[in-house]
Amino acid sequence: MRSLLMLGLLAAGAAHANTPQDYARQWPVLAEGDAAAYVLELDAEVLQHVSRADLRDLAVFNADGEPVPFAPLPFEHTEQSRLEPVAWLRVPLPAPGQPESLALRLERDAGGHLRGLDLRTNDSTPTPPERHDLLLDRGDDPPPVSALHVQLGEGAVLPVNLRVRLSASDDLADWQEIGRGMPLVALDDNGLRIERLKLEFTGSNARYLRLSIENDGQWPVIGALQAERRLRGADSREWKTLSLDGTPVADAPGSFDYTNPARVTVERVDVVLPTANAVAAVAITTRDDAEGWWRNVYSFVAFRLGNNGDEVRHVAPPVNRVRDRQWRIASKPALAKAPTLQLQYRPERFVLLAQGPRPYTLVAGSVRAAREDYPVQAALAASSTPPQPATLGEGSEAGGAAAMAPKRGEDWQRWVLWAVLALGAGLVLLVSLRVLRQPKPE
Repeated sequence: MRSLLMLGLLAAGAAHANTPQDYARQWPVLAEGDAAAYVLELDAEVLQHVSRADLRDLAVFNADGEPVPFAPLPFEHTEQSRLEPVAWLRVPLPAPGQPESLALRLERDAGGHLRGLDLRTNDSTPTPPERHDLLLDRGDDPPPVSALHVQLGEGAVLPVNLRVRLSASDDLADWQEIGRGMPLVALDDNGLRIERLKLEFTGSNARYLRLSIENDGQWPVIGALQAERRLRGADSREWKTLSLDGTPVADAPGSFDYTNPARVTVERVDVVLPTANAVAAVAITTRDDAEGWWRNVYSFVAFRLGNNGDEVRHVAPPVNRVRDRQWRIASKPALAKAPTLQLQYRPERFVLLAQGPRPYTLVAGSVRAAREDYPVQAALAASSTPPQPATLGEGSEAGGAAAMAPKRGEDWQRWVLWAVLALGAGLVLLVSLRVLRQPKPE
């Protein structure tokens, strides 16, 4: 009986012993120095060969062909955006054709913010009341900002189609231009609300910001202005973009299917309409395979307005992390041509522990092999030195198509294991029957 159990354990071990040939592709790991742990960043070039949604068919082997501890690093929630209200007031402008020679008289509230600003010019011509700039006071020692959000107030008259210039100053005397030609748009096109009320510019920590209209137009009724402040941490991963072409969905006008070639974690999406001066309400859904249900990702109004280099587009929305392979766009009104779907992601971070002889080899893509769960995080937490960065060399074929081909039958090791278990169960049953048939002692 003991021999049978040992044989079964050996067969089970043989069935689960993975080698680099169990994976389709391989890359040499270029790890310099003598660190105890290394970090790899894996982008679409590697992840396009992964078949599992949990990325378990990624592994690292040492020079002896033995797997080494290898696990994903958790996402770092280090980049966040915070919207903070900012005080603002209207600044009258001189009459057309007159220089801006200003005499300032400032009034501040108890908190030190501007409450009133009187700008007087040397020109005696009265200033038209509709001509003014917007002056923002961010207070003492303000943090850097890179965007302003404009909220229209009640009674704002549409359409709004302005080009805005932004200047910064710390003393209201010397101004530096930090943004030009920024679109501020709010339209209503046959029931579709088209808005771009976010002004993005080079980051600035100046106390005062001044918004000016470049083209003909007037400021709409503004309810509030908010400064967007981004909180950044140690996450230095670079944003990357996959641009996908779609194919029409049969019997569904305006719907198009897309295939994501890599198991990347998408965090932002964008839809580029095929023609200029177009607008459509788009709904984006995803699923992992043809057997799954379509799940809603995001719905918004996509638009392209203008031409000859002066084009205004919507702002790409962020989405919850999704790693699905199949994507679909439904448009209304129905688009005749497929728009371009842009998926923005950051590379996946994995850490490997230096174990066994070098060089190390990263492998990917398998339908029969799966990486074990290694307690890498606990090891890193106990270590006094952080992991060092490593890179990948040129990829090559490992097991090739055989590693990705579905099995037509069970492996012989599994058959041996089941046979041994069945034989053992039969022997246990036979012994039990013999014991039951023996007469009980008087």
